[in-house]
Amino acid sequence: MDSVVGCEHLLQSKNEELLNNYRIVHLNFISCQSDDSIRAKKKLASCHECKFEGARLLSCLYCVCFACPTHFLEHFKSTQHSFGINLTFSHIFCAHCDDYTYDGEIMTLANTLNKELYCYKNKSLQTKDIVLLRKSKEIEYIDSATPVPGFINLGNTCFLNSVLQVLMHTPMLRNYVLSDQHICPFLKEPSRCITCEIGRIYQQSYMLQVNVISLQKLLKIFWDNTWYMASALQHDAHECFIAILDIIHKQAIIQNENDKDIKHLENCQCIIHKIFKGVLQSDIVCQSCNNVSSKIDIINDIPIYFSMDEKGKYPTNITLTACLEQFGQIELLNDLDCTNCQTKKLSTKQLILKHLPVVLCFILKRFGQPSDNVSNKITTFVEFPETLDMNKFIKKKTVTGSAFIDECFASRESIYKLYAVICHEGLLNGGHYLSYIQHMGHWYQCNDNVVRLVQFEDILRSPAYLLFYHKEFMNFY
Repeated sequence: MDSVVGCEHLLQSKNEELLNNYRIVHLNFISCQSDDSIRAKKKLASCHECKFEGARLLSCLYCVCFACPTHFLEHFKSTQHSFGINLTFSHIFCAHCDDYTYDGEIMTLANTLNKELYCYKNKSLQTKDIVLLRKSKEIEYIDSATPVPGFINLGNTCFLNSVLQVLMHTPMLRNYVLSDQHICPFLKEPSRCITCEIGRIYQQSYMLQVNVISLQKLLKIFWDNTWYMASALQHDAHECFIAILDIIHKQAIIQNENDKDIKHLENCQCIIHKIFKGVLQSDIVCQSCNNVSSKIDIINDIPIYFSMDEKGKYPTNITLTACLEQFGQIELLNDLDCTNCQTKKLSTKQLILKHLPVVLCFILKRFGQPSDNVSNKITTFVEFPETLDMNKFIKKKTVTGSAFIDECFASRESIYKLYAVICHEGLLNGGHYLSYIQHMGHWYQCNDNVVRLVQFEDILRSPAYLLFYHKEFMNFY
């Protein structure tokens, strides 16, 4: 780690006095363990100008000054005090670079001091809590060296645990949070921000090296924003997934609530729509006058329905590719009003994927369709590939010349790689959720607090409910 070199400004200014100041601030405001230090941090740690108290708060390493990033730069202009320390994650901020800088010597010092990282106003399990949990006979640890921590089941919360494991290992979301791009919309009440809480869980996962994490704060935020799911009952993992995406989206646009355009899903630039937004086009063609009526919908997932045979039974097994081919099949509609010829004629309907998102989520509709009157869970085994080519399922244009070359390059973006699976075990009105996620080239089964290394063949045999694919060409792994 000592081989990591910071920016040129830090190299020129780093001396024993600076390191000592770093050590003092770290002990009193970051890795503080005494009650006096904790009380002092809660009382004093806010921007001297705007009273900001979030995870981006900085402390000057030359004088007693706490500031948000904006006011720290103003402090630098008036005092030439170049460096600050982030009071949540102990990283060094260089005002010359207007960015964080990482130095091996300081990182080694931070690791020495990080016996118990104190995250301001978001502290989770303390060391003594983790020791007690490890003594519990109800909690099993398969491998203490597993790089993926498990999540405690707080009472029928396996649906939340499985969804969060997927989000934690969605590369673009992970990079967004860890690169400090998120700006909390609740400066006075950061405990309301779901992205801040996910960021805290990320930091706990990567820095504390614990085997188990409790999601009680995330669950509270989730309940506060989803009154219809605020209970100790088991809930649907897909419904939870969509709800969390919606919460992150709505909290992100608070910053731009005066901008009418950004509220429209087609133009929204929040991190959720950058990752998960797909565009579905529905074309209805009148067979009398050939009039085409098109409707555009923004989607976060693609539903996969199972068709019954002539005997009213679902297939024993089917492939994901076959399901996608059925998804795009032309459907006949009788007596549909045509807006052009003003008559009720035979029409056709076809669904077309107009735009593919960075992450493709497929939901296998195992709980039946309203028209089926299904009382039991659909147990059809779905064979899904590790690599998926969506090229033939998207809307194409007839092009020539240079535009053809552009389309050839665009076709690379239709190749997807599986990175997460959520499974449902049990019956229609009960059961259990668990997830499989890819991390550092390996696959892990995340069953609440128990995480174990598995082979990819184990996943292919699993009763998949939600499938998550990432664009392969971005190659985040």
